[in-house]
This record gives sequence, C-alpha cells and structure tokens, in this order.
Amino acid sequence: MLTDIHTHIWPDALAPAAVAALSAQGGIPALYDGTVAGLRSAMKRAGIDRSVVQPVATKPGQVRTINDWAATLMSDDVVPFGAMHPDLEDPIAELERMYALGLRGFKMHPEYQSFSPDDPKLTSMFDAAAEIGLIFFSHAGADIGPQTLNGTPDVFARVIDRHPDLTIVLAHLGGFRQWHDVPRHLIGRDVYLDTAFTLGHLPDEEFVEIVRAHGADRVLFGSDGPWTDPAAEIARIRAMPFSALELDAILGGTAGRILAR
Repeated sequence: MLTDIHTHIWPDALAPAAVAALSAQGGIPALYDGTVAGLRSAMKRAGIDRSVVQPVATKPGQVRTINDWAATLMSDDVVPFGAMHPDLEDPIAELERMYALGLRGFKMHPEYQSFSPDDPKLTSMFDAAAEIGLIFFSHAGADIGPQTLNGTPDVFARVIDRHPDLTIVLAHLGGFRQWHDVPRHLIGRDVYLDTAFTLGHLPDEEFVEIVRAHGADRVLFGSDGPWTDPAAEIARIRAMPFSALELDAILGGTAGRILAR
C-alpha cells in the first residue's frame, strides 16, 4: 500500500488563506489547494493509496479544535494525526483523548512552536505517549519559514536516549539542511526518518547513502504536500539504485508496520 506519511491540509474554509500565507512566507507554490479533496486528487495522480495528515497547532488553544477536526478525516485513504503544542495544559489528558478519537499519533514543530524537543518539561508527555502507543512525528532541522533552529539531530538523539519506548518519526531525513549531522547522531538509532522535502535539496547520492546506512525499513516516503508534487517525488526515488525490497519498505511497507494499531 503506497503511503505518504507527511501531508498537510486544512478545513475547506481555512485552506485558501493558510496556503497563501505559507506559500508567501516560504517562497514556494502549493501543488494543490490544501483541502482534503485536493489531497485526494494529488494522491490519485501519484498512485498513492493512503496519506497521513500532519496538522500543526501554532497556539495551545488550537489543539483540541484541530484534533476534533482531524478525527473527522479518518478513512481508508486518509490517516489523520493529531496536533500537540508544548505549552498545552494537561497534555497527557489530550494524548488520551487523541487515542480515544482514533488518532494514531501527533505532530509537533520545534520552529513554528518555538521549543526544544529535549526540554525536560516534555518528559512526562513523551513517556505518556509511549505508554498509550501514540507516534511522535516532528519536523526536524531548519525550516524555510521561521529562521530558528531548535530541532537538530543532536537534540533528537537526546530525546531518543530518554524515551527508548517512544515511536519517533523525524521529517526531512532527520534534519532539513542539517544532514551533515544525521550520520553522527541518528543513523542506526531506533528512529524513523521520512523523505519529505529532501529530494532536490540533498544530492541523490547522499540521500541514498543515508537511507542505506540507516536502513530502508526505518525510512518512510513523505511528500510534505502540498509543497511538492508527490508523483515526481515517487518517480525520483524509484529512479535511484534501490532494490525492490528497499523501495517496498520506503514507499509503504515501513508505514504499514508502524501505523498498525
């Protein structure tokens, strides 16, 4: 089942403004309109069977509303994650509510949410997520919007050390524009990396080296849609010198394993 682990959409009424603002901030066009219908059209063109939606709460007060909306998206072809904010009061209760809603994991963004993932105040939240069985998905590395750098490979390595039972997925192959530190801090660790927004930013041969060193069974295809064309991303990965088994893992096998509940 070809799976895209990293997509973004918004409620239909909010999507036009959200896409326009983020496109302007990052200086990149959107490949579709940021709605669930737009996502499904892109999936059909790319031959994608299932997409995981990764919402971001920029304020603590948005978390519950986003999670309620995300739960309405649940279907055979759309798997919603929840949103979490580092400053939310009683995050453990919200994690429990996410699980009850059927959400498989939650997304955080160290740059848009201005926090360091290894902040000790997050320890109890991550411990609870591991116990409940929720996946922690995080932006990693720099961002084309905010010009901060909180989620670096060494910081995430400390999170892995502290929470060995937590399932962690790091976007952008462990650190956008921080790939020089990924081999030293993350390769071979018990962490999953996605491919989102790496192709064309990281030379193909370095992409292949990192994937092979880490293991294709711990790498997941992600488009970061609507900011890339998933069909073109998949074609580029298929053109790399991966074996059929490696491609199967990257394009869906690994995702199928960690999303099973």
